[in-house]
Amino acid sequence: MSSTITNAAPPCILYVDDERANRVVFEQSFTKAFRVKVCTSAQEALEILKTETVGVLVTDQRMPGMSGNELLIRVKELYPDTIRIVITAYSDLDVLLRAVNEGLVSRYIVKPWDRAELEQLLTWSMQAFMMGRNNHALQLRLVQTERLVTLGSIHAAVIHDINQPLSYLMTNAQRLKQLAESATAVRDFVQGPGHDATETQRAQSADLAKELPEIANDILEGCNVILGLTSSVRRLLKPSTNEQKSTEPLSVIRYAMSVCRDIAVQARGVVSYDGPMSLPNVRIGSVELTQVLINVIANAAHALSERKDVGGRVIVRAYEMDDMVRFAIIDDGPGMSAEQLRKVGTPFYSTRAEGTGLGVMQCRRLIEGAQGIFKIESELGRGTTVTLALHRADALVPKR
Repeated sequence: MSSTITNAAPPCILYVDDERANRVVFEQSFTKAFRVKVCTSAQEALEILKTETVGVLVTDQRMPGMSGNELLIRVKELYPDTIRIVITAYSDLDVLLRAVNEGLVSRYIVKPWDRAELEQLLTWSMQAFMMGRNNHALQLRLVQTERLVTLGSIHAAVIHDINQPLSYLMTNAQRLKQLAESATAVRDFVQGPGHDATETQRAQSADLAKELPEIANDILEGCNVILGLTSSVRRLLKPSTNEQKSTEPLSVIRYAMSVCRDIAVQARGVVSYDGPMSLPNVRIGSVELTQVLINVIANAAHALSERKDVGGRVIVRAYEMDDMVRFAIIDDGPGMSAEQLRKVGTPFYSTRAEGTGLGVMQCRRLIEGAQGIFKIESELGRGTTVTLALHRADALVPKR
């Protein structure tokens, strides 16, 4: 796009908000530190962008006519070097995540904003814009890093909100498991002599005794995994320790497969295990291994939906080699091209429209953090194989 900007003034910060009081407060707060322009609508902002060098665009989300997100889409297309920030007064995480994932914004601010915090953000944004004028690649890396920070702050808020209902869920799951232990006694009573039960009641009591303990155990295991994941996020902010972790992998494989089985069924496929019925413990935490296997198996199961016919398969293969236990998750989905394979695992790239690309990146970080191996192989039209290799817990692992 050819620029129509003719003035030689320094870059400005453009603030867009349909509420006059917000515009006045923003202008009075930052006009001494920056060259600030304000306007009332997305349409007016687009007109200003034609004649002004806008280093940073700060826009409200909810505005009449063109919304903040719609404005961000236009600005990203027409003025990609402008650093974009959204200010919102409501907690619409779907909108915010979409804006971050699609590269529409590098950060968001929730009203009422803190002046010092926002000034620091504006300073960073203007510096990133100025760096981008001389080194576009550097600006992209800076903005990408900031987007990761933004996603982290959104996820931290979600995790905080999850913890309270999770505690209730954990309590009820533990009680459900206790009650499930009585299911066999209920079945025996209903089906015992002298009890006038119908065939339907007998069948229901048999189903109860067979399925309820498994369901209760899966629910409790799922709660423990969620609790472990939220704890892992908190631990990311603390210094690492030399704690040695050890996990029995077969139970984790079974659990991850049960979680992902419905995804495969919806994709008209199946998930199966191919390996020994006993495996040595591996050097990784159970929560981390669960997180990795659920991510990888779920991705493989989703890939089956791209097949034109039914009968797709995801095979989870496990075997020992040298001092490591290897896991191969194999799908016969559409596979990936060499270009797609090269990008997989980079932030914000995904072969699925709703994906963020962060899952594969996290899996690689967790496996390599345990001094293991994470590898993806794929062939277009043939499918994908993800291989994980982890040291046996009793193996001597050289320090890096």
